[in-house]
Amino acid sequence: MRILKKIVIALVVVVGLLAVCGFLLPRQVHVERSAVIAAPPSTVFAIVNGYKMFNQWSPWYALDPEAKYTYEGPEFGVGAKMSWVGDPKTVESGSQEIIESRHADLVRVKLDFGGGGTGTSQFTLAPEGEGTKVTWGFDTDLGMNPMSRYFGLMFDDMIGKDYDKGLAGLKTLAEGLPKADFSDLAIEVVDAAPVTVAFMPASCGKDEQEIAKTIGGAYAQVGKFMTKNGLKQAAAPITINNKWDESGYQFDAAIPVDHAPEREVPADSPVQVKQTYAGKAIKVVHRGAYRNMPASYGKLQAYVAAHGYETAGPPWDEYVTDPGNTPEPELITHIFMPIR
Repeated sequence: MRILKKIVIALVVVVGLLAVCGFLLPRQVHVERSAVIAAPPSTVFAIVNGYKMFNQWSPWYALDPEAKYTYEGPEFGVGAKMSWVGDPKTVESGSQEIIESRHADLVRVKLDFGGGGTGTSQFTLAPEGEGTKVTWGFDTDLGMNPMSRYFGLMFDDMIGKDYDKGLAGLKTLAEGLPKADFSDLAIEVVDAAPVTVAFMPASCGKDEQEIAKTIGGAYAQVGKFMTKNGLKQAAAPITINNKWDESGYQFDAAIPVDHAPEREVPADSPVQVKQTYAGKAIKVVHRGAYRNMPASYGKLQAYVAAHGYETAGPPWDEYVTDPGNTPEPELITHIFMPIR
């Protein structure tokens, strides 16, 4: 009996010592990992500033591909939220929501693992050479529970492995996207309304003068058609860009009109009438010479890819200013890219 009593006392002392030592362990836990990614900060920021492509690089997605995900709030930035319900043995259930976003610099996320606790994570980005150094950090408060603090000693190893894996996936994804830096683009996501246009299909090579001559000739034909059918111009002229590759440029030279012709347009007419695209589109403001527009298109395509969008039709250019009476550096062209 005395031996049993001594054992009980010893266990109480050990438990007490463990509890006291537990209170001496850190209450705050911080884990971080870093990687250098050969992609512009604007590209990396776009990927981590929302959840459209999260599961393409997440270290946890493969653990439970059958987990159910729901999304709330805006697609990107503060308020973007992803929730999941998964296998209790692997990814469990929880949510993460962006609570702070500084362009190409920082994304901070609130984490809620239900009964598993809460925390925050953050991505800090900094240019490094021609790429981006990304630091992925995690912070949590373990509270007054000494056992939680003991468990916290394992966080760096457990979470660190996942973060290393996730950064490797992020690196692969980002480095596989177009390399153009789109941070200087004036971009807006808009809902494009359908417009009735008189248009003429045309094609030419990629020479700047040939393009200008072909577009001018096509607009002249559209103008004659409008006069003949009593149509008035209702907005700035556009070109709908159906093809641009090494073989040349194919487009519809189109002018918005105030109404459709009263009589049906003959099928063999070189000028036809149609409704333009209606739906979600990205609008880019290009300033300056038309010859520099391929560079703006390159940045736009990089933007679309980095944000996980898909194109939904041919892009079009809206010529806001008249090149006949506007100095070249002051030309303004709106580029629209349909997306979904």
